[in-house]
Amino acid sequence: MTDATDRRKLLIVERKLENNRGHHHTQVSALKMLLPEFDANVVAGESYDGFLGTAVGKLSAKSIKLARLRSRLQHGTAPQRFGALFGGLKLAHSVRLPSSAFGASLATICRQLQLGAADLIIVPTADLDSLESAVELATILADKAPRVCLRFLNSELGDRDERIRAKRLRAILRRLPANILLFTETEELADYFRNHFKMPVEGGFYLPCSVPATVVPDAQVNREPRFRIGVFGEPRPEKGSQRLANIVAALAELADTGSPLLIDFVIQGSAADFREGGIYGDLRGFLDGEQNIIVSPQDNRISPEEFVKLFHSVDAVLLPYERATYCLQGSGVVQDAVAGYKPVIHTRGMSMMALLTHGNGVPATTDREFAEAIAVVATDQGRFQQGTARAAAYFQDALATNPLLPLLGTSLQGR
Repeated sequence: MTDATDRRKLLIVERKLENNRGHHHTQVSALKMLLPEFDANVVAGESYDGFLGTAVGKLSAKSIKLARLRSRLQHGTAPQRFGALFGGLKLAHSVRLPSSAFGASLATICRQLQLGAADLIIVPTADLDSLESAVELATILADKAPRVCLRFLNSELGDRDERIRAKRLRAILRRLPANILLFTETEELADYFRNHFKMPVEGGFYLPCSVPATVVPDAQVNREPRFRIGVFGEPRPEKGSQRLANIVAALAELADTGSPLLIDFVIQGSAADFREGGIYGDLRGFLDGEQNIIVSPQDNRISPEEFVKLFHSVDAVLLPYERATYCLQGSGVVQDAVAGYKPVIHTRGMSMMALLTHGNGVPATTDREFAEAIAVVATDQGRFQQGTARAAAYFQDALATNPLLPLLGTSLQGR
């Protein structure tokens, strides 16, 4: 048994962790489960409300803004540089801007917690600010710097200016320290970074989201006359939320009015989303429950426990995501669906194909194709039982063989 004084420290840096919403808090708990031999602490966003316990530090929003201005001064066009210079003077009353968004702050926290080279920092939602901060941290602490693991979730990396983003990334990769480890969630995103930037990155760094990946559900197929299909999370354009009314209408046209099967769309959103003018306003005609196709609005501000219960209540998950956004970045709902043994009706060509090609996913492109796919899953649920079980087994194995673990094993053996 390891003595408490010998236990290594883990610092989880999650700038977007502020309150009990989204997947940021689930990533913290997942990392603690992945690395139980580490004593974990959390660095959160400036507005963190303490719902997960005390954070050892909070990252200043002002320092992040200043670091963004510095990137414009370094890599921007002449107008961008002038604007950044003016912005720095206005925000900080100085032309001297920080080398990174929070590298110096992390160095201070590491010293306070006495983190050293045997310890670990993980940024589960990393971006360019995180990468630049990790390099500054390594420069400040030198041989006493912990290993830093950065996990990227999308290709935008927190900077919408494609030209500046590429310049920032290439500049930082030229001086990347050996103790900074780069990962992505999806294999598709890792391939993109390797091909476009020769980036030393590993894909497949999954973390369980809301639904645990260890519980095997009852194998019985839903025999109720109601088939429930879930649409989860905050409605957003890139998630195809505005397409939902057309998909439901197309399904209504397909439905046999004499069929005993009732298809119930379980959709999360605010009351305003379902009112006239809201993103789901055109679904109001399906709220009365007098048709074969009905819509059941669900609050989008529920507790994690309530969300898991709601998720388990559906028979399949609908993801009409925009391919332009989701061809590289992943979705926590995909992981929840796979962990929960749910068939997934998804946009053709989206990422996370490693989780959706086991006989558990049905791809579609047009609204009509989505409607047809829903009808297939609803009328032949048994067809997807083996596929969802295979996908869940694959996901459990992927979690158990996280690409970070072999690197930590090598590190342990050498100490």
